Amino acid sequence: MPFQKLPLWIQLGAFMLALNAGMINVIGLITLLHQSVSHMTGNASMLAMSIIHGDLSNIIFLTLVILSYVLGSSYSGFILGNSHFQLGRRYGLPLSLVALFILFSWFFSADYPRYGLLWACAAMGIQNAMVSHYQGAIIRTTHLSGVLTDLGLALGYLFRGLSVERKRVILHLLILVGFILGGVIATWAYPYLKLHTFLIPALLSFGLSCMYWLIYFRIHYLSK
Repeated sequence: MPFQKLPLWIQLGAFMLALNAGMINVIGLITLLHQSVSHMTGNASMLAMSIIHGDLSNIIFLTLVILSYVLGSSYSGFILGNSHFQLGRRYGLPLSLVALFILFSWFFSADYPRYGLLWACAAMGIQNAMVSHYQGAIIRTTHLSGVLTDLGLALGYLFRGLSVERKRVILHLLILVGFILGGVIATWAYPYLKLHTFLIPALLSFGLSCMYWLIYFRIHYLSK
């Protein structure tokens, strides 16, 4: 299904969510046992190696990491009931949970980094599952493999002389730039804020939640 229109606020929302995930992943790599948080591919590979090496402690922990991400995704599925974006669904609630879970990660990270990592993974699972599709496009805001694949496909189509959907390309570029910029911000802030760097994405998630609740309120109450 082609993009009929891509409102500016959807582009901005995708950018801000990717920015959020980019910050969380870098903070995880710096502070939380140097493991990825926003995507599970590397952790699944580490689990496979731990199984071969017979490292039971690491097997249990990495299984919990992956399970936390899956459970986080399940919260979005339970709350929203559908991963296709539709204005008027209660996206403010999973965004509030993302902010809360990041706060939990900040709280536990100093003394219990493994607990902190689990909360951060759950937060990213919630965020990534919130919106998976928009008008036929697959949207992932916590990792870049799919984004880069779609951008590569679009480039290949151009080389072949085929048409590409400019708005779809713009959306993927915004996610790419947002994720990288989030990592830049977290890397720059960490030497000054240390573990308090977690508070930046927590505040961003809370701010996005408040903004969406205002939209939701206007749609369901003021428009009647």
